[in-house]
Amino acid sequence: MINIIPIAHYLFALAFSEYYSKADWQNWADERILRQTRPEPWLIDVSLASNVDILSKVLSDLIILERDSVKNKPPFSDAVIGYFYLNYLSKKITLNDLLQKSGDEADGGEGATRECEEYYSILNELEDNKDLDQDSGFIKMIEEIFEPLKCIALSQKEILEKY
Repeated sequence: MINIIPIAHYLFALAFSEYYSKADWQNWADERILRQTRPEPWLIDVSLASNVDILSKVLSDLIILERDSVKNKPPFSDAVIGYFYLNYLSKKITLNDLLQKSGDEADGGEGATRECEEYYSILNELEDNKDLDQDSGFIKMIEEIFEPLKCIALSQKEILEKY
């Protein structure tokens, strides 16, 4: 069996999580187009995709083709949540946003390792105690939850950038 790198999955996780902006995914595609004498048609479509919904449609056939190759990979939702955490670390979103988005992704996404209730429970605790995010034990718990997911996201991003 040929090992297919699930590039469409990785690219869509970056875009869906808003870690990559439209300009980021378009630049990524443009760089690959310029390196090829005959660029793959889907790369051109990615370059022209004007929003995440169109990007999803552009990548849908590839994502279906990649389904078998992602069976032994970390779940898509774990990568998305890892990118949410990276957005939090770079102060693009708040801790409350991180927990809300993570809970939403775990609830409706594709196979998150943690249940949505875990994220929502922590969010409720934080909303009940606004100073909780200053507590070293709480901060350590957040890091323990999200660091493995960050590693998944960064690993996939590295593979995507080398494509």
